[in-house]
Amino acid sequence: MNNLKNLGVRLLPPILLDALRQMRPAEFVKSDKIVASDEYINWLCTVVGGWLTPRHGNIRAFEHAIRNLPPQGAIIEIGSFLGLSTNIIAYLMAKYTKHNPFFICDPWIFEETDKKIGGYFDAGSPAFSNYAQTVFKLNCQTFSQNHYPFAIKALSDDFFAQWKVTANLNDVFDRTASLGGAIAFAYIDGAHTYEATQKDFANVDQWIVPGGFILFDDSADGCGYESSIVAKEIMQNSRYRLVFKTPHYFFQRLR
Repeated sequence: MNNLKNLGVRLLPPILLDALRQMRPAEFVKSDKIVASDEYINWLCTVVGGWLTPRHGNIRAFEHAIRNLPPQGAIIEIGSFLGLSTNIIAYLMAKYTKHNPFFICDPWIFEETDKKIGGYFDAGSPAFSNYAQTVFKLNCQTFSQNHYPFAIKALSDDFFAQWKVTANLNDVFDRTASLGGAIAFAYIDGAHTYEATQKDFANVDQWIVPGGFILFDDSADGCGYESSIVAKEIMQNSRYRLVFKTPHYFFQRLR
């Protein structure tokens, strides 16, 4: 996690942000109008910790994906932190009456924590990891009630190894999660190295159905993360089309 995440977008004047949105594809514009007028999403972004704001483009991708979700296949979120994105996705599933299985995987081990923040706080400590996992659970139980996902504490590669063998695992809420099968939407927000992002894509690509969606967080052009390299490679893949940029890359599987 990085507190400078998307700072350039956040500092743009509202009038310029509106002008940029008007240049977006019609699919983005439709989702933008829906999200901008959604009282609950706007409120949730103010009360739950995380990196999303009410104007964040990723929420538009969530809305488009869930509204157009294929009926078969699970929703997978790789990396959830305190659960803001998780709760928004769960809310959109309830709003659009989607009953696809919903899973998240997160080891609650954070990047870029080799040095103390401000020379003071160690965000790589077990105490912070436990805090983040506890707050994630409380946020899901409070804001998503019976709609929160099966949450597996694991690195994404380990999660998909279990997915491949249709394992039954206990999640952080002490429920039994039955893994495996098709995927309808994947939000990839795990480690941002090229190797990790490419591996996450390869794992999702094995299971995602035609018409399904993939959103890569921290993949915007010039963002400085290697996730953007993987996204640009997928632009050359004829099995996927770019739906829109949030400014991060949001794809749909064609075949």
